[in-house]
Amino acid sequence: MTKKWKKYLYLYWKIQLQNMKSLMQYRADFLMMICFTTFSQFCSLAVIGIIYSNIPQVAGWNMWEVLFLYSFLLFSEGCINFFFQGTWKIAEMINMAELDRFLVRPVPMGLQLLTARIDFDGLNKMVIAAAIFLLGCTHCSVQWTPGKIIILFIFLLEACIIRTGMIWIASCMSFWLGGNKNSLNFFIISVGEIAKYPLNIYPLLLRGIFTYAIPYAFVSYYPVGYLLEKQGMWPGVYITPLICVIMLAAASYALHRGLARYESSGN
Repeated sequence: MTKKWKKYLYLYWKIQLQNMKSLMQYRADFLMMICFTTFSQFCSLAVIGIIYSNIPQVAGWNMWEVLFLYSFLLFSEGCINFFFQGTWKIAEMINMAELDRFLVRPVPMGLQLLTARIDFDGLNKMVIAAAIFLLGCTHCSVQWTPGKIIILFIFLLEACIIRTGMIWIASCMSFWLGGNKNSLNFFIISVGEIAKYPLNIYPLLLRGIFTYAIPYAFVSYYPVGYLLEKQGMWPGVYITPLICVIMLAAASYALHRGLARYESSGN
């Protein structure tokens, strides 16, 4: 089992390395993408700044704490874009019958789909998220200890697993929806914009949706609330590992069920 996973990690690295080389051939596109990402994140931060310049606190959260929250969301989004951007191409590959060449390779389908594409935009987002996180930390009263630092990295890993699982499941719906576009994954990302703010500012119905249906609460709200020592965060923190397992199991199930009905119809 250990040898098999080492082999998969090696294959993942080699495939992604080739993806990086191909992207670096178009340096102008790379620089434009970096500039666009930086500008779009600057606009998002400007909105938060405008809101909190008029309202000191929202539901007990100040601007720096919301930036702390925002950094978790942005980091998990960057993780998807850089490491698992292939999930966005599933609809296109189904429509163009590109999955055929994956099916005949002696490599797991999931690994091939994850590495079908890489996007340096994600790396830029992770760097920006780290800068926002450090900025938020300097203005928040977080007592950092070795244990809390370890917990921080666990929370970031869990956030990436949950968010990748959400996009993966939404993208796999392309096996049933058909067409060369899948609006579900874009819907999931768009809904994440609402999760930039504390969950407790929304009505009870939206809280339930973001906790149980589209679990963005476990990506940022509960882990950040725990680090900031907000009240009522313990139940969410304890449930988060279970949510990760559920998302991984659901993602695997969605792929296998989708492949079972794949007919290689082409365009």
